[in-house]
Amino acid sequence: MRSSGGVAPAEEAARGGAWSVLSGPAGGAVGAGLLARLSGDGNALGFDMGGTSCDVCVVEAGEVRRTDAREIGGRPIQLPMVDVHTVGAGGGSIGWRDRGGALRVGPRSAGAEPGPACYGRGGSEPTVTDANLLLGHLAGDSELAGGVALDAEAAGRAVAELSRSLGLEPLETAAGIVRVANQEMVRALRVVTVERGIDPRRFALLPFGGAGPMHAAAIAAELGVETILCPRAGGVLSALGLCASERRRDTARTVMLGGSELTAARLADEVAAVLGETGGGMDEEAEARVVYKLRYAGQAFELPVPGPVDPDPDELVAGFERLHEERYGHRDPEGEVVLVDIDLALVVPGPAPQPAASAAAVEEGSRRVHFGGEWIETSVLRGEPAAGTEVTGPVVFELPEATFVVPPGWMTSVDEHGTIEARWTR
Repeated sequence: MRSSGGVAPAEEAARGGAWSVLSGPAGGAVGAGLLARLSGDGNALGFDMGGTSCDVCVVEAGEVRRTDAREIGGRPIQLPMVDVHTVGAGGGSIGWRDRGGALRVGPRSAGAEPGPACYGRGGSEPTVTDANLLLGHLAGDSELAGGVALDAEAAGRAVAELSRSLGLEPLETAAGIVRVANQEMVRALRVVTVERGIDPRRFALLPFGGAGPMHAAAIAAELGVETILCPRAGGVLSALGLCASERRRDTARTVMLGGSELTAARLADEVAAVLGETGGGMDEEAEARVVYKLRYAGQAFELPVPGPVDPDPDELVAGFERLHEERYGHRDPEGEVVLVDIDLALVVPGPAPQPAASAAAVEEGSRRVHFGGEWIETSVLRGEPAAGTEVTGPVVFELPEATFVVPPGWMTSVDEHGTIEARWTR
């Protein structure tokens, strides 16, 4: 798996390890794109929350957005990769009191060993998972994926220790840990949306990872998102994305063409040169996908305009201006448009898996769950709900690899792919 969201033969991938540093999040982003196409309109905000971190991405028209640069571990990498933003907020993130007396969460994590206090493996510091258990989002009598039994008493002791240092009640502290963690994830989603001229309200929120669906509704409400798509295979969506990935080889070239230099002949020469550098060893049926990165002269950021291998410069400029007006609310009729980069990918389509809803019956029950400062008796469905199932929140879906917590005010339904769609109703 490569950082660009495509797979390559192992021998080819081994020749350049830098191409695969983002391979895990890339698999999740591809999986989010697949489910956004199958269960939605193709536009979704991918939200992958695991044990130590949260990865977010934007899927438009079923395709995850890509970038040519990112800093990883303090080192810049200038290679095509999926545009994923990461923050240190996961189920194992530790709640703590800073020097000013404020409650903080992460980026330090309890990790897999010893893990959260409620795992019963020797952890003693309060984590997001411990807080969720005390709030009833997780059930003390259930097991997490992998057979992890939960210890509510150990979680209570860990949170109580922190609550004493903050001068709060343990339940207030648990709710505070969850709220602070949610704000970290909201901030990450705003980086990839609002800060880049994208209105998050036009997208569905697609949570995955073991902890993502537990926090999705609160994050959606903060962003004004009215639809949540919780995949049946949310806990292993990165693996599903890898299985569905296309074979892909990417490259990019900086050309800086504007004014009289931006001609059809010059564009054709530049694209042909990039194709010549990229094509060796790829199957004959590989499709060339080209994205042209343009900006107004003097701007610092480009906008991506997909186009053919033999583009008309006027059509590229018109496409850029339409996108600029959509993204930023205006266009500059007097501004010079500059083609900065040509991004090219040779792609051989991958498999097209079709997840199906389960036919097995779910186990129904109820428990008290803490929502909005009060305890509410809440329906609990354990297992994979069948297609056509409709439930009004509050409800907790205890899926095999994740828990989807749905507060009051949301209506849920299950589609033929097993995806649980939740819609805000008030």
